[in-house]
Amino acid sequence: NLEGLSESQIAGKKLFLVQGDKPQLMNWEEYGLRISVPEDSLSASETVEVSVLALVGGHFKFPENTRLVSAVYAISTSPLLKSLRIEMQHCIDLSDPSLSKYLKFAVAPVHTASLPYHFSLIEGGEFPAYQRYGWIERSKFCQLAIVGEEEEENGGGRNEERNGEEDGDSGDDGKEEREGQGAGGQEGEAGGVGRSDREEEGNGLKEPVDCTEDSELSTSQSKTIVSTHSTGIPEATVYAGQVFYQREERRDLMTFTAARDLNLLHQYIEKKYSCPEIDQSITFKLKSPKRRIKLKFDKEQSRPTTGWQVMPHIMPCQIEEEEILGFGDISTTVPPSCLVSIYAENSPHTVPILHYSVPLKGVQKPKEVFINRLLRTNLLSDSGYSQALNVCNLDAILTYLKDGHFPSSNWQILGLKLGLYDTTLSAIESNYSKVENRLKESIVKWLQRADGVDDKGGTSWTTLVNALEQCDSKPTADHIINAPHSVGTKDVRPNPGSQNDLKKHLNDLKSFLLTSCRSKVL
Repeated sequence: NLEGLSESQIAGKKLFLVQGDKPQLMNWEEYGLRISVPEDSLSASETVEVSVLALVGGHFKFPENTRLVSAVYAISTSPLLKSLRIEMQHCIDLSDPSLSKYLKFAVAPVHTASLPYHFSLIEGGEFPAYQRYGWIERSKFCQLAIVGEEEEENGGGRNEERNGEEDGDSGDDGKEEREGQGAGGQEGEAGGVGRSDREEEGNGLKEPVDCTEDSELSTSQSKTIVSTHSTGIPEATVYAGQVFYQREERRDLMTFTAARDLNLLHQYIEKKYSCPEIDQSITFKLKSPKRRIKLKFDKEQSRPTTGWQVMPHIMPCQIEEEEILGFGDISTTVPPSCLVSIYAENSPHTVPILHYSVPLKGVQKPKEVFINRLLRTNLLSDSGYSQALNVCNLDAILTYLKDGHFPSSNWQILGLKLGLYDTTLSAIESNYSKVENRLKESIVKWLQRADGVDDKGGTSWTTLVNALEQCDSKPTADHIINAPHSVGTKDVRPNPGSQNDLKKHLNDLKSFLLTSCRSKVL
């Protein structure tokens, strides 16, 4: 029963069925989770449900001197004869195998008399070197997470020379209590869990067990001030940066956002931004002691930028590590971000393509993000291009895609960019064997405004062109934009040339009428 977690930030829900006595793998890697069921966990005729919630955050409190390095998963199931193997993604670079000993699994009950949920450390589990998944075998299920210890006493076995730079860091992220994002709270507190939330294992487990009762590492913390240094976990934390664009009437709005590098957070962020143009993504680790990522806009550009303005909304344009780690707090439902407005002058001297380099400072390895924007033409701003299309335009759309050399094999990514859901695309894939037919059916679904099509801009030529550009099919997009003949909404799309002729004719007629009126008055 996971209903008590409704106030947490839920990224995804999944219900798995365990059937019979054969080994099974429940794979949910898009949310960073794998569950292995060993052989003979059930009798041959039995079926058991396994419910899983993937949580971005909530009213959580983790042990002191730790940071959350995974998503939080709430797991509930009926009793099995054998323990399940739970594999969870974490965001720590374990290219140094000695860091594995600073990673721990932590558990918290699903039900608590009062918030927050107190996580405590448990023994067991492994974190293989060079891998981003750790695993543990569990027979009792509730909320499960991975945390990393941030500091240890000097003489604790770490290589002092390696940590020479880190020792200058005050380590405030690990010393101050943080609720809901991975550092803070006292170890060993049960969080006020009542006995009503528990049931002895021998009585047939129905409700999740209070997982804190098997915690073997909970001890009171000494208040003695001791000399410490970084374990290396803060420096090995891998973050993900993502660039989004959103087209507005007079500008392009760029968003650079940062979060822990976890599949679940990638899924959550993409859903949070309702209709973005998803662009470049990067991974990075932060330098000590400042531990922030900064976007620099003062670099001399190698390509011309005539007619363009790139304007950050705040200076310095940076994101602090504590802001990244704070994403998941109950009051922080979106990741930290930097906003940048991009304007293009309506001038013949404006370069058609902006290629603008933005170096990133504060990261361990030098990186740059590039702003690539195409000058909007009058064609796409023409009213005909924003008119809704329908199934009558299907043949013309397919013709333009074919003549523009759009690869039919890319039908699925185009469908996603147009707003079709993965379930719809999977059904199309099952029903049609040829990629050409899959492309045609996905365009039909788009024209029928299925799924989230309206959230992506509806069914217009502008939306189609934008989606093609996001699919790296700019030649096809350009072919549609530069088409010389009429393909209007009754045919395919309006002919910009004929519209201009009409406007000129109306202006000439207006001048003629004004001149005639003046002659009659005289």
